[in-house]
Amino acid sequence: MIELNTSRRLKMSISFDDLTGKKPQQQPPQQQSQSQSQDELLSLFPTPVLIAQYPVPYEKELEYIRNLPCRRENKGGDAGNKIHYNRQSEDTFVLDKPELSNIREFVKSKLFKFAREVMSSKDEVVITQSWINKSGKGESHHEHVHPNSMISGVWYPVINEQLPPIQFRSRAQRDISLSTDKFNNFNSATFLLPMKMGEIIIFPSNLTHSVPANQSDTERISLSFNTWCKGSLGDINSLTYLPLDRCV
Repeated sequence: MIELNTSRRLKMSISFDDLTGKKPQQQPPQQQSQSQSQDELLSLFPTPVLIAQYPVPYEKELEYIRNLPCRRENKGGDAGNKIHYNRQSEDTFVLDKPELSNIREFVKSKLFKFAREVMSSKDEVVITQSWINKSGKGESHHEHVHPNSMISGVWYPVINEQLPPIQFRSRAQRDISLSTDKFNNFNSATFLLPMKMGEIIIFPSNLTHSVPANQSDTERISLSFNTWCKGSLGDINSLTYLPLDRCV
């Protein structure tokens, strides 16, 4: 639980001018102190999403990834009107391979940063599974979350402005909502997040996401991964202790 005192609450406040995009109007000094203390806008329960750039060339790793055998899965529709989902590598532990050891160390460093610096967690996060996704023209990735995982992520060795971005959807279903004339962080249920070549994105595993159909002739390639905690979870004194290495 977080208890917000006045000073900390003010530090979390968002300017209404930033939200609306309006420039603040100059006011006489006698009115400034009064107007600045009237309204506060807080962003409670924000969802952290970390983005980082892989710092070195990766031609050899990309060649290895391109040559990995993948399986295709078609669902829905009849024989002439099937929904084409992306292809997934047959190997679902690709980051365990020595050919991708540099990528693995990069992923581990960003997972550590996300867990420790963003989530303030003392748990050691380890990669449990990792696989390659490939989307050719007309192929998409259905809306989903990552079960049995705490933090997930995607690394993009092949992406550009013509390829579809990852799409995140709010976990809070909005069956009834106000009409809006401008989207912002508070009224948007969906975010499209364009990525650059070599970038990685890390997010909570229960954050719903998908990828629209690829409309270009360029194959979209990504590397996804799941994680879990090593050692134990919870606390003995609060009766939430879970020794992961002793579960039978």
